[in-house]
Amino acid sequence: MNEPWSEGELLDDAARALYLALLADGGLFRVDEVSPADLPALGRLLAARLVSSQLDGSYWTVMDPRAAAGRLGAELRAAGARLLAQAEEPPPQLAELIRAYDREPAISDARAVVRQVTGKPLIQQRLEHLALETGQEMLMAQPGGARPAAMLPHARRAAREWRERGLELRTIYQPGARLDPPTAAYAAYASGLGARIRVLDEDFRRMLIMDRRIAVVAGGTEDQVASFVEDPVLVSVLVDAFERDWARAERVRWEEPAAVGDDPLPALPALLAQGMTQRQAAARLGLSERTVAAQIARLRAQYDAETLFQLGWQLRGVGDD
Repeated sequence: MNEPWSEGELLDDAARALYLALLADGGLFRVDEVSPADLPALGRLLAARLVSSQLDGSYWTVMDPRAAAGRLGAELRAAGARLLAQAEEPPPQLAELIRAYDREPAISDARAVVRQVTGKPLIQQRLEHLALETGQEMLMAQPGGARPAAMLPHARRAAREWRERGLELRTIYQPGARLDPPTAAYAAYASGLGARIRVLDEDFRRMLIMDRRIAVVAGGTEDQVASFVEDPVLVSVLVDAFERDWARAERVRWEEPAAVGDDPLPALPALLAQGMTQRQAAARLGLSERTVAAQIARLRAQYDAETLFQLGWQLRGVGDD
């Protein structure tokens, strides 16, 4: 189907002048009577159906402009209807991409109220997408003590970018985070940017809440499963739980070294070398067993000890050289 003609393109000054001249001359003319210079304008009048051949084609006549206007209106309405119909469907080039997007398990049904995602790469992809949409606040509960060392450079960049965007950042760690130098160094860096990080000596689940609109809850200790929650009521419940933990958590001055002079933890290796159990060492130091357990786990990894007995044995004589 031909595209509707544009009045601005076809009826220029030359075409309108020729039409008026032919009309003033009676409206009936022969093509060979039209000067060569006016032939382009005549072609435009023909395209607009303002002139038409008569009988055997020897003579031509001008046509009523109202009929041409009516045809133009009909063509424009038909073209508009086609455009409206096309607007309801995506272009073919995008339709294929839309189908592929909808088939992708990581993002199909993304608008579900509660959706479970399996696999760290897919979870991370979804988290990064949501982080870009967050504009006000990020609440994080990070259990387990030390953060993975490989993640800390990324965490630094993310903290800087979020603060540059004006996000409020609040994080809850467990006490073991204070005993891990890389994690403590990250916390000092983030705190210097304005983030607030506290320590809670209790069990809690890994959780991330963005703008109090979407919550992401870890489904296991290996962080291979996460539930993305968008139901406002459920998100509100999780926010309340975070706020209760935050109120009980301990404020930490992360800008100071973790092992200050009055910190009792440096005495832990000597107690373990004496054969004390985790509970006995915690009682002697006046700390919770959880705090001592986190330090013992770090020491076992450092000394490659499989049991507490092996660790105590290897710690004997440390510092005597």
